Amino acid sequence: MTRALATVLAMLFLFAGTAPAAAQPPDTGGVQDTPSGPLTANDRDLLVKVRQAGLWEMPMGELTATKASNERVKQIGKMIMLDHMMLDTATKKAAAQLGVSIPDVPNPAQQSWMEEINALEGDAFDQAFVARLRAAHGQVFMFIAKVRSQTRNDVIRPFAQAGIDVVMKHMTLLESTGIAGDSSFAEPVPAGGIINATLASDEGPNMWVTISVTAAGAVLTVLLLRVLRPRRPVR
Repeated sequence: MTRALATVLAMLFLFAGTAPAAAQPPDTGGVQDTPSGPLTANDRDLLVKVRQAGLWEMPMGELTATKASNERVKQIGKMIMLDHMMLDTATKKAAAQLGVSIPDVPNPAQQSWMEEINALEGDAFDQAFVARLRAAHGQVFMFIAKVRSQTRNDVIRPFAQAGIDVVMKHMTLLESTGIAGDSSFAEPVPAGGIINATLASDEGPNMWVTISVTAAGAVLTVLLLRVLRPRRPVR
């Protein structure tokens, strides 16, 4: 971990504990009135989905350090893990502010993907990791974009924006490996049949990918800091 990244993470954890959670009305399944604006079922579901994404992507990203054979996959796995560490902090803070319960374990489909990937080694591990994570990112991206376009909640809006940037960055990184086969772009389903990811290209990431990911990382840091910044009390 770079010194700059370590500093950012320390700041995020510091900010996460500075704002007390406001008391919220009971969740009736509909729209809730909160100090930051209306909170819909989709707004709440976004926090749940992002939390669950981190719960399986963080350990899988960490696993690339010992199981991946492709150095590019190892680098990407580490970046995905670190990004989700920051996003998970933002998720917990937003959930606490809005009184939303978030899960502590991945959902059954995600657990099946973890078991599938964990059972593989070398090239098979690399292909399954890229295919499963790229497919999952593609699915959640559409939902995050929908929430971002519709939410009227001032906490959820910047959170959704940060989520979009994280997902875009990760999809670009995973595609840059050159091993994102057809299953990487299909609807993700629980593990059953093994993934047959085929090599799409033998070339490494091009300059456009490098520039795009670097820019996305800078924007992501700014957005996450905005999400975690303590809100001023309304007078």
